[in-house]
Amino acid sequence: MSDNAMEIDIDRGSIYLDGEWLTSADLTERMRAKIAAGDFKVSSLSLALEQLETLLGRLEMMSVKLTPEVLDTYARIAAHEQIPVAQLYRRALLHYLTTEEAATRLYESRRGG
Repeated sequence: MSDNAMEIDIDRGSIYLDGEWLTSADLTERMRAKIAAGDFKVSSLSLALEQLETLLGRLEMMSVKLTPEVLDTYARIAAHEQIPVAQLYRRALLHYLTTEEAATRLYESRRGG
């Protein structure tokens, strides 16, 4: 991520800019409105739209089989945190990637072992 990267919610397809979450449609409409009003300072909106569209265009889908008990546990945690379950799954995957086990397996895979 670059230094100018903004926070993106991939589940909702929105980006955080100037204190609010905006979709591609929101950003496009705001740029249109500003230009129509003669205000051509749309660089932050344009950058946000570019970052959002780039990331959303690169997303890949993945399916996972879970037991009902594990799924229920994730669903309860996600409901408690008021976030989509998919966001919690991504968080768990990212957590694993920071473990010594994952680092070891990555190292082994790179050296062909």
